Amino acid sequence: MCGFDSPHRRACSASKDAINAMNASMAKALAAEGVTVNAISPGTIHSATLDARFRETAAERGLAGKAAPWEDIERAFLPLFAQVPIGRVGELDEIADAVAFLASPRAGYITGANLRIDGGLSPSL
Repeated sequence: MCGFDSPHRRACSASKDAINAMNASMAKALAAEGVTVNAISPGTIHSATLDARFRETAAERGLAGKAAPWEDIERAFLPLFAQVPIGRVGELDEIADAVAFLASPRAGYITGANLRIDGGLSPSL
């Protein structure tokens, strides 16, 4: 996991940069064949593992009880974990919907893109 507190953050960032460079290179190389190549870069996404980790940490810090509704856990702990501008973690369906779109004919003219699905967390120019 390449979280903000990960000791492997630099290596993770370098590997993601390499994936993005490979994505762009492959998109150019395969475009004439009618093949599109795109990447998805998800941010913090709600999963069973993330849910358990947030609940445990929120309870340890006295922010919310382990049995609290997810919204209470998220509201209490997310600002300490990451300053996500949209104010919540993403849902797995949001990633799946983006992948389905990029795999559809409607995205036939999109290639070499890196779609960040991170609630505005990633910096941009």
